[in-house]
Amino acid sequence: MYTLDSRFTDAEEGMYYTYEDDNETKFVEMNHAFAKLIGRPKTELLSLTPDIIYNPESSKKLHQKKQRLQQKGYLYSEEQLIGHNNVKLNVEVHSSKVLGAQKEIYFHVVKEISEKKWIASQVRNKLILASGLLNGQMKITHIYNHYEPLPFTGMEQDICGSSLFSFVDQNDLMKVRRCCAKAIEYRKEKQVTFQTNELYSTGAVKLRAVVKPMVNGSNEVTKIAFVLCRADNAEELSETLPAPLLLACL
Repeated sequence: MYTLDSRFTDAEEGMYYTYEDDNETKFVEMNHAFAKLIGRPKTELLSLTPDIIYNPESSKKLHQKKQRLQQKGYLYSEEQLIGHNNVKLNVEVHSSKVLGAQKEIYFHVVKEISEKKWIASQVRNKLILASGLLNGQMKITHIYNHYEPLPFTGMEQDICGSSLFSFVDQNDLMKVRRCCAKAIEYRKEKQVTFQTNELYSTGAVKLRAVVKPMVNGSNEVTKIAFVLCRADNAEELSETLPAPLLLACL
């Protein structure tokens, strides 16, 4: 039977319980996903106060937020947490008050939204054709339209599950692979221009792809955000070859 305990422990989203003791917040329990997000062992985190994993800017308003949570019983906020390797993690936190046996307990659900923040910054600065998420095999898991229909042939849902490389002309394929490999290796935002193949309903066009690996507190790549924009007059970016092992992974 799928119990509430197993749903909490094995949930993909980070979850934890806290309580207040002499105006100090303390952990009660947390699930595996939250410990993995922060990048520290669960036993270590349980011995700490939750406030210390917040970015100093977020910490400034914690007292007021705790008061609102205690008064209203529910609170939504966007915060920045600090992972084990000083990785900044943008998250949204949904908190609610529940009644414990002897004290008030607070339940928190943490959703990592770093890719949403990054994509939003790209949309503000560029005329984006599309944006979305890739997995470690560079397959599209989510895609979003912005200012014009996608030029891909077929329905939009057919694109999800396809490799980003499947839309690249063979002459530019190695260049795009190198760009993605370097982004993953260095955990850095990278961009590359390329000519599309003939799978487009409008014919081949020149696009610029910007990719940004998202990491957890252990500096593990959890997903890769990307944007596509028109690049008819874009300069070609010079790229050096990565290690053969990295190319073999793509």
